Amino acid sequence: MPDPGPGAEEAPWVMDLRGTGPSALAQVRGWARGLLVSLAPEHLSDVLMVVEELTANAYEHTDGPHCARLTALARPCLVVIEVDDPQRARPVVRQPDVTSLRGRGMQLVDRLADIWGVHENPEGKTVWARLGCGIPMRDSCDSPSG
Repeated sequence: MPDPGPGAEEAPWVMDLRGTGPSALAQVRGWARGLLVSLAPEHLSDVLMVVEELTANAYEHTDGPHCARLTALARPCLVVIEVDDPQRARPVVRQPDVTSLRGRGMQLVDRLADIWGVHENPEGKTVWARLGCGIPMRDSCDSPSG
């Protein structure tokens, strides 16, 4: 991916998901992975998990996501994930039945994200999550050189 230039890292990248189904989750992961190549592997895996869970939640509990957005900042190292969907109902962190194979998505988001939330938009809602690298603000998101 070419360098988008100074200041471009702050602008959100957008993936249109209208008219797609859950099979698009692999594309969403690939899109995010391709954009966030400078993240350390352990941070990237957390970001990819949250992107996938927020998008999967929109497929599961709404008519499907409208779009996903990513914003990556190098200093402080921070990734913001946003998924828009057409419903106003808010996601819930719940304790799933131990025998259930599903129902843990928002638990994962809650544990991996520094903070997450929901805000209404004209077409429904946006569910967002912020993940910091857990490193001092003076450091960047770059993988350690070795």
